Amino acid sequence: MEYRKGMMKTFLLENLRALMIKNMFEKITIKQICDETGVIRATFYNYFDDKYDCLNSIVYHDIVENTIQETGKKPFQEIIHDGLSVINENIAFYKAAYNVTGQNSFEDMVRRNLAIVFNEYFRKKRKDGFMSQYSNDLLADYFAECIAFDIRTFVFQHEPKMSVEKTEQMIIDLMNHSLSDFTNAD
Repeated sequence: MEYRKGMMKTFLLENLRALMIKNMFEKITIKQICDETGVIRATFYNYFDDKYDCLNSIVYHDIVENTIQETGKKPFQEIIHDGLSVINENIAFYKAAYNVTGQNSFEDMVRRNLAIVFNEYFRKKRKDGFMSQYSNDLLADYFAECIAFDIRTFVFQHEPKMSVEKTEQMIIDLMNHSLSDFTNAD
């Protein structure tokens, strides 16, 4: 039964993803998502509060579920690579999704879900006592903001496009260096 519930949720998510490639999010109705999935509206509401919750669940699936179990097991660079690969496989969806702005913006969803991953990473890997005046939450939000910028840049880059590998390397390079590494400042 649990497997079947998980599959239904996945079908709803994937049908919203497909609809967003063809239609503006604002024009998509819950009825359309249900019709594509072959279920009644009540089924949708068993899983999601509204279509924004459904959209956030796609982001959660792509960013958190696909990486959270690997935090602490894989090198961080591999986690970045895996996340960028998922985004690259769904690039048309991501281009459409970034058009969701305002109170429930897609970019905010990306940041919040990245913060979940960073919080878990710091929980498992943070050095004891190093700059302890900064909480894991603050650090997670800071790095989520940075990576959200990198993801948006990756999605909307112009020719020549950077590959997943080059984007991954850029992220690692920038995260591993401070402002003072790039300047002659005192």
